[in-house]
Amino acid sequence: MAALTHVCMWSDKGWVHITAEEASELHPGGKVSACSGLFMCELCGQYVTLTDGKINRRYFKHSLAEKDKDCPERTFGPGCSIHHNPQEHELPIRIQLRGKSSFFFELGLVRAPISTLSKDFCLVIKPKGVHNYSRKYRKERLRYDDITYLDIGDHPFESYLLEFKNGNDQLREFWPREVRGIEPNGTLFEKSSGNKLVTDADVEMQKEYYLLVRDGFELPSGDICMKLVLQKRINFEFWKLYTVSARALSEEAARFFLQFHCRLTEEPASLYPIWPLYTEGKYILRHHQGTMYMMIHGNVANIMTFPSAEIPPLAANDKAFKLYKISCHRRQQLISAVRVHVLQYTYLWQENLSQEGVIPEVSVTDLNGKEISPGETETLPRGRKLYVSSLFDGMLVVKGKHHVIEQRKIQANEKLLLDEISFGRRIQIFVGLDIVWQLDFEKEKTAVKDDEDALLQQLTSKHGAVIPVPHAVRNILAGMGNYPKIYQWLQKCMKNGIMHETAYRRLQSIYCKING
Repeated sequence: MAALTHVCMWSDKGWVHITAEEASELHPGGKVSACSGLFMCELCGQYVTLTDGKINRRYFKHSLAEKDKDCPERTFGPGCSIHHNPQEHELPIRIQLRGKSSFFFELGLVRAPISTLSKDFCLVIKPKGVHNYSRKYRKERLRYDDITYLDIGDHPFESYLLEFKNGNDQLREFWPREVRGIEPNGTLFEKSSGNKLVTDADVEMQKEYYLLVRDGFELPSGDICMKLVLQKRINFEFWKLYTVSARALSEEAARFFLQFHCRLTEEPASLYPIWPLYTEGKYILRHHQGTMYMMIHGNVANIMTFPSAEIPPLAANDKAFKLYKISCHRRQQLISAVRVHVLQYTYLWQENLSQEGVIPEVSVTDLNGKEISPGETETLPRGRKLYVSSLFDGMLVVKGKHHVIEQRKIQANEKLLLDEISFGRRIQIFVGLDIVWQLDFEKEKTAVKDDEDALLQQLTSKHGAVIPVPHAVRNILAGMGNYPKIYQWLQKCMKNGIMHETAYRRLQSIYCKING
């Protein structure tokens, strides 16, 4: 039988790829049966045999006794390369709980260019091979700027068809014709988001997942923790929803998740954009450059793009990380992290990033609970105290005229007491690098007579002893910009180097009134 090339074995770090030569070194003599469970086909998840060939060459092969013959290497021949059409990615399906006794499903449509579609556009979602069960959605129901989740009912179907009425073929770059649905033998979902795990997805230890399975499932033991959430009758079948997690990275736990086409690992596959600046949405990265640097983490064989683009790998310091440079030639581009199947994907959208972000919400109140607005105030709060709270972690900064007086961390959703507030203080609240709230406490400024001539007359009256011009007059001069006549007189005094002592005392009084 023809040799297999996509084979892995269990190690203390999870499932790892292995060649027939490497396996022969570990097992130097004789046949290793598929019944041993030592070697697994990466394409179909079935155990395979290591056997002898001609001229002492050993190779992997599938067992003739396998019930499931659905393997790419059976279909396309031995050593077949793993090719993916990036358009055939799985759209996200998520499970949502409805009370304590029911659930339903939602299909996520990633952002697509729908602005040019006619008002008569209609999207029809229906189960494959099932009649009289469909959902229709018009253009107004779809979101242009983010992912759109659409209710597809509470019946678990194995696949769904997407049909367009008054649409165009460009949408097929984003929304495929067929979407894989719910496997009756068991489907895993992230508990936190409800999103269904894709085929060959990574599963992490100690992390909880939902498992939806048709009745008749045999409960495991050992390193797998399972709890029943609810059960529901649909037609003549019972479906059960469990929470499930792996207590340890053991072969027993790995085999449990393998039956649902998922791999238990310590290093889940991830996409990390590095440069340029971007904004991130669900399955979308918005940027405004011709090149994107992307870090790939975990057991990923390759990355692919659609439309195809140059992806030269760059050097990395760790085998678990690979750095790629992606040339972005189109406004919308799909990038996928691939192992045997597409593990993760996201769209790169080239567009202007000048949108204004939403300012994080903060609350500042006095001792009576009254909300204090940002800006300027000439009134100190009661008790010279304020309470500060924020939805996010942040930083409280108190400044004087020329220096920072105090810095304190703000914990999300916790009240922080600020006391000893006085005039001449500026209070700032930072979330990240952004100033989201600021208040200046300033004394009420006493009005000075608008008659500059009268003020100048008081200053030029020759009374008292003559003194050298004090150094402080230079600072006073800087605050007299709105009084040109007094400004000129001060310049003349400074040039001469002398002034009357009485004039200097009056000048100080006027300056204090003007500048508070």
